[in-house]
Amino acid sequence: MPLQLLSCQKYLFQVNLIKRNVPNFFTALNFLCGCFAVYLAFKNLFEAAFLMVFLGAFFDLFDGFFARLLRVESQFGLQFDSMADLITSGLAPGMVMYKLFLESGVREMDLSFILLRSEFTFSFAPYALVGFLIPLGAGIRLANFNIDSEQRFEFRGLPAPANALFIVALPLLLEHPLLAGVHPFLASYQTLIVISLLSVLLMNIRLPLFSFKIKSLNLREYSYQFILLLFVLPCFYLFQWVAVPVLIVIYLILSIIRNSLS
Repeated sequence: MPLQLLSCQKYLFQVNLIKRNVPNFFTALNFLCGCFAVYLAFKNLFEAAFLMVFLGAFFDLFDGFFARLLRVESQFGLQFDSMADLITSGLAPGMVMYKLFLESGVREMDLSFILLRSEFTFSFAPYALVGFLIPLGAGIRLANFNIDSEQRFEFRGLPAPANALFIVALPLLLEHPLLAGVHPFLASYQTLIVISLLSVLLMNIRLPLFSFKIKSLNLREYSYQFILLLFVLPCFYLFQWVAVPVLIVIYLILSIIRNSLS
């Protein structure tokens, strides 16, 4: 009897251990996708970098979903999730933006100095450093999200993963044939500066944005979510993967309309 009880306790311990780590497994996948995205963006493989960020955002949805479903939410999971998002939704789009600045023609410069009789040389483009304001803005956004109880069922400011998907989709958007007419405008470094600053502002402004988290069974409360879903298939049919930034813009517009009407 004691042996059976010990075996049962061991089994329950293993089950609980697996349950607690299911959300962390998806967070780890998000983290790794972010690392791959940074590397691919550095190598100018923008389509592959976009796919990694998209997969990272997909895994990011499931870690919170399973944490709530299995009732294993924890402070560790919250902090680990933010660290993963900082890579996937912060550093990766920052690297893509830096590379887009270089593609726009901004010049690089060399900086050399001697420290303790060792010479250090850095090559960088000063204008392109604006792109790294995106990971800074994402870090501030994620830190605020962790301590803001008002964002349980709706967002205050653009979520970092949505902002990241918009930024990493810009190279795809620039190559789309339907948008060839606006390519010179979008590819200029002045426009990239505006997009970078605007993305930081949108992530951290206290603008109420609806989410897809379920807080009641009243379908009327989710009318704007249904409207957004109606745009998904037509947008993907017309623009393929470029539909992602288009849908994010529609999401912002619908949220602004909802706020003005309410």
